[in-house]
Amino acid sequence: MAVDPLRKFPINRGEQLKVEAPIQEKGRGVRLYDVDLAIAEHMIDTVVPSVEIFREKIKVPVMYGNPERWKAIRKDGYLRDKKGQLQIPLIMFKRNSIERDEAMSSTMNRHVSYPSISKYSKKHRYDKFSAMTGTQKPVEIFDVVMPDYVTISYEVIVWTDFTEHMNKIVEAFQYATDEYWGDKNGFKFRVKVDSFENTTEVGEGSQRIVRTTFTMLVNAYLLPEQFNNETTHKKSLSPKKVVWGLETDLTGLSGGNGTNSEIKKKMYNEYADIIDFMSIRGSKQTIFVDADSVKLTSVDKPKLPPELDGVFNTDDWFRVYVNGVYIAHQKYNYEEVGTEITFNFNTGSLSEGGTYPTDLVSSDVALGYIISSSDEVGITGKFIEL
Repeated sequence: MAVDPLRKFPINRGEQLKVEAPIQEKGRGVRLYDVDLAIAEHMIDTVVPSVEIFREKIKVPVMYGNPERWKAIRKDGYLRDKKGQLQIPLIMFKRNSIERDEAMSSTMNRHVSYPSISKYSKKHRYDKFSAMTGTQKPVEIFDVVMPDYVTISYEVIVWTDFTEHMNKIVEAFQYATDEYWGDKNGFKFRVKVDSFENTTEVGEGSQRIVRTTFTMLVNAYLLPEQFNNETTHKKSLSPKKVVWGLETDLTGLSGGNGTNSEIKKKMYNEYADIIDFMSIRGSKQTIFVDADSVKLTSVDKPKLPPELDGVFNTDDWFRVYVNGVYIAHQKYNYEEVGTEITFNFNTGSLSEGGTYPTDLVSSDVALGYIISSSDEVGITGKFIEL
């Protein structure tokens, strides 16, 4: 059963109810309680060591000093349980003062905010639709008001039976100074320990008590959940763009409802030339001819339907790639002879005083190099392999 380290009583999970987050989620802010809890949990989980008592290792307990407890230890110098037994070993801490950090704070803080982007969202996970359409996935954008920076002072008292135990605890706190304390997935605050005051006392019944007191200065930040009836933490989603296209479905022409089938056949027969032409897409590796030429063999270049004259961009009839790099149509021309299409490249002119072919000059209409037999020249476009 979980235990709240600041209140020191078990939490009954059976009494906790699940509450769905509202549509407009509000930020929780950073409270003084959050600072106290981060310090307490870091001491318990990271800083405070275990000590050996009667050959048994015991984790030194950490307790927050509420007013009643603090008054008792100030009066007696130590803490007793309900049975009157001394609580040793024990670490108790209490928040003393809060000062504004003038080096970090500004009166403009509440009027200044900064965005934080979270690419993962439980309601907007990665989906195939976004991948297929090239749509940018929506992200969560948190607009957070600048917090107020403060310095919080904590007084800490440590009690042990033996000096050896006290040394171990003091060494742990000294090593952890000037570090950021808190949970790795939560709030973190920089903590500094100034000095330690050690005393050894003899209590009732000749029981020796080793006590150390020290002050911790915590550089923290505070942010209320709301200010002037407005939330200090706003969440929004980035816009999502959907691109729509048009496809012609020619499947099932001979099946299904007879009326629909006839309509599909009629549409296909009416636009058969256009549909057949637009569905053509060839892809083939070329054959090397010479330093500025390659060719496709056993292919047929279809005719452009009259309906697409002036609509279809003939410059995009072929797409040429040399070793995977796209070559603009201005850098080559082609000629069709029978079932062969030859592509002739403009390799470019020599630079002044240059040597062929290493000093060929590239431009918008020239490659700037020659084609070799080891180059892979691929062609895609409107042609049919025979």
